[in-house]
Amino acid sequence: MKTIWLVNPYGPIEGEKWRDYSFNQIGKYLAENSFNVVWWTSNFAHHFKKYRSEGWKDIQVRENFTIRLVPSTSYKKNISFGRFFKDYVFSTNAKKMFLNLDKPDLIIESLNPLTMGNPTYKYSKKNNIPVIIDQMDIWPEFIVKQLNVIFRPFVNLLFLPIYFKRKRIYQNAKGFMALGRNYLDFALRIGKVSDKQKSVLVYNGIDTKNFHKLMQYEDTSELKNIIKNDDIWFVFAGTLGPSYDIVNVLSCAESLEKSNQNVKFIFAGSGPLDNEVRLAQSKLKNVIFLGPLLPEQLAPIYKKCDIGLSTYTLKSNVDMPDKFYDYTAAGLAIINSLRGEVREIIEVEKVGINYNGGDKLSLISAINQCVESKRTLEIFKKNSSKLGTKYDSSKQNKKLLNMINDILEIKESGNTCKNNNQDDEENNISL
Repeated sequence: MKTIWLVNPYGPIEGEKWRDYSFNQIGKYLAENSFNVVWWTSNFAHHFKKYRSEGWKDIQVRENFTIRLVPSTSYKKNISFGRFFKDYVFSTNAKKMFLNLDKPDLIIESLNPLTMGNPTYKYSKKNNIPVIIDQMDIWPEFIVKQLNVIFRPFVNLLFLPIYFKRKRIYQNAKGFMALGRNYLDFALRIGKVSDKQKSVLVYNGIDTKNFHKLMQYEDTSELKNIIKNDDIWFVFAGTLGPSYDIVNVLSCAESLEKSNQNVKFIFAGSGPLDNEVRLAQSKLKNVIFLGPLLPEQLAPIYKKCDIGLSTYTLKSNVDMPDKFYDYTAAGLAIINSLRGEVREIIEVEKVGINYNGGDKLSLISAINQCVESKRTLEIFKKNSSKLGTKYDSSKQNKKLLNMINDILEIKESGNTCKNNNQDDEENNISL
């Protein structure tokens, strides 16, 4: 049985109150398809800002799939020196442990360029292990985008060694995957991919069959006692962080409380803006905060809702958000502010309304367009439900499996040729 290492210090793991993270999905899917999979991740949870273990710990998710918690440090803010130091500690500890174990047949990693290619780059190159880069975000460009325009050229200059090292790493990769078209295009531009390198677009979808089963579960939240009648329920599920247009949504909720009394805003999740949502709930009758929920708790709530909020600030560079797959699987209309691939899909497939992030009037207009015409809302929901099956996780992960098999086949054929050449040399010497 071939072994695959997944290396990514971020993302909720099995059993945590969050949607099934992409590396968790990938790990389970590959294990079901005859691979031994180990996901190396941090023992400090980025989403929840708390430790999962005191040190090294292996969690057996299922047969042939292990989550390995690597000792790391903690941090409070997403953009901070503490976070960068945590990534450095993770990389250093993982790299040391690599040397004590049998090498894997292939590595899939989500690269943080700030760690200069650790822990996988030199290790994989020395041991001739093929690497697939998962382009999950655009770093460190995202950091630069958060800065004042005046400082960006200077910071870009400081990042030149990182940009150079990233290019070398990408050129050494055997394959690329990404959860959005623009992310994949970015990776291919950086790596200047050759014909020998593979690439595939793997949306971070959802197990639609299981999700629809979960939607039939009994609602155990405080919503179970609320009679909906003709109310239109909007839902935001995910991180309550500064990259999301939460404050704008709350401001709209306040404005709409009297003019549109049948509009309700449901929030599920956790993050730095928890207090703002709780405060709004205490003042407004149309805001309900449920806190972090497990998938089996969240799915029945989606069943009751009408519109999913994909609301981000202009600073966000997200291309295809995870919540988009949840919303379409649930058959919700979508209000979106992102300018990436998801914006095009919403327009073409007619599953909702796009608005300008941070613009209150634009968001209120989008809300009113969905609320004022029941026919339009039903069309959006119907189209969304049809679209949801396209992003089924099995369909998406199968594309990754095919690329992995292609890369391993090429590697094995190369080793066979190498061995044949060695045999020929030995035969020539014996003659």
